[in-house]
Amino acid sequence: MKKVGLFLLVLLAIGEGAKILAIIPFPSPSHQILASALLKELASRGHEVTMISPNPLKNPPKNYRDIVLDDIRAWKDKTMSVTMMQDIGKLEKMKIFYNAVRDAGRIVLTDPNLQSFLKEGQKFDLCIQMVGFMESLLPISHVVNATTIGFSIIGGMPGVNYHTGIPAQYSFVPNIFLPFNDEMGFFERLINTVVSLFGDFLLYTFFLPTQKSLAAEFFPTSPSIDELLEDVDLHLINSHFATETPRAYFPNMIQIGGFHLQEKQQLPEDIRSYMDASKNGVILFSLGSNLKSAELPKEKLEGIMNAFAKSKYDILWKFEGKLPSNMKNPKNVKISSWLPQKAVLAHPKTVAFITHGGMGSTVEAIYNGVPMICIPFFGDQSKNTADSVHNGYAIHLDFKDVNEDTLTSAINEITGNPVYTRVVKLRSDIYKNQEINPMDKAVFWVEHAIKHRGAKHLKPRSSKVPWYQLMLIDVYAALFAILAVSSLISFYIIKKVINCFRAKKSKKVKTN
Repeated sequence: MKKVGLFLLVLLAIGEGAKILAIIPFPSPSHQILASALLKELASRGHEVTMISPNPLKNPPKNYRDIVLDDIRAWKDKTMSVTMMQDIGKLEKMKIFYNAVRDAGRIVLTDPNLQSFLKEGQKFDLCIQMVGFMESLLPISHVVNATTIGFSIIGGMPGVNYHTGIPAQYSFVPNIFLPFNDEMGFFERLINTVVSLFGDFLLYTFFLPTQKSLAAEFFPTSPSIDELLEDVDLHLINSHFATETPRAYFPNMIQIGGFHLQEKQQLPEDIRSYMDASKNGVILFSLGSNLKSAELPKEKLEGIMNAFAKSKYDILWKFEGKLPSNMKNPKNVKISSWLPQKAVLAHPKTVAFITHGGMGSTVEAIYNGVPMICIPFFGDQSKNTADSVHNGYAIHLDFKDVNEDTLTSAINEITGNPVYTRVVKLRSDIYKNQEINPMDKAVFWVEHAIKHRGAKHLKPRSSKVPWYQLMLIDVYAALFAILAVSSLISFYIIKKVINCFRAKKSKKVKTN
């Protein structure tokens, strides 16, 4: 018994002290906020963690290491903000998205800091990779000899659906690039299907081949992307039914929405004093981590500032840079290049949130029970906005329509109609009332994958089935062929019977 007990203690020690690598390469701080929250928790539980990303932690734990991707941050600053503000169609934005990801993959793979890290020859127990963006980085798991699990910043990512083998749900699950909720009429379902199929076409014919080519170029001795994807058994999905429309997920797709909200954020003293002193309440205005208010067109800035100036509310505006020289800052507007968004939304004086509608911002607003004015620009923002409006706790304001009058009207509506706040408070309670702390759930499944070297027992067969089998095209074709042959045979028999009947009738007439 003593030997058995000692053996179990050794196993427990191994499980608690794993080496974990996370690869979160896309240059969006919101992505790193999510991943770092999980990694800090894993570090606090005794694991040794390393994060490959463009945005390092300011005060990392002692067993937490950052590998900083410098080049990709400069690329983002040059391309992303301008691209997102363009007034172009959804299909064109999808094309831009895939092109951007292709360029970003090469920039990451040539980054000197990443190359230096790979030359160290370290080995890891587990690799957490963000899927749906840069599959060309999957060979890194092979290089470091690690089990891989996927990490998705939102639910419904086309790449994640492909990797997990989720059947097409176009009839009731909106494409992340479309401004639809799950109550789609015929034409919306038609558009949703066409756009989704076009996205799948881009995925199969352009995006994945490009990623495979990059992987083969930088990791010539590694298994193929398809082979590596077969070993990704488990996916952590940053989603929850309180923030997205219900849809089918497999057992190996673990919903951990809200996991990053458990860590409390502190307000700087100047922000706290400003909010505490507010008589009528505070409105937060932020366009997220990828868009910069300073880059908004001049006429938009003037309209927004004029609307704020005549509002009775105090305004906290995340504004990166200085106001134009000819624009005065009203007394009720406080600008800052950075704001602790979670803490501001959690403050009892916050009455509304003007946002771009990104998933991170939407989740934080719902969690804290703050109604929103959504101005979507890119990616999943339109869909998040559509869901929020449909659920009754947000107003949609199109960017091209933003001016002094429309923004003033939206502010008056969102703050003056108590229904928005009442509905979002209810949704907040649903979000917080989970069967298990989502961070504990995320950590459990990470350690589960470490212990079992993956999760083959949870992975459905559909992830290995060809697309035509997954959509039952071969079955429908066979059924159609059987029906067609049966119809032809029936037609032939009926025709023969009719002809025989006519022949007998004709013969009888002649005899008479």
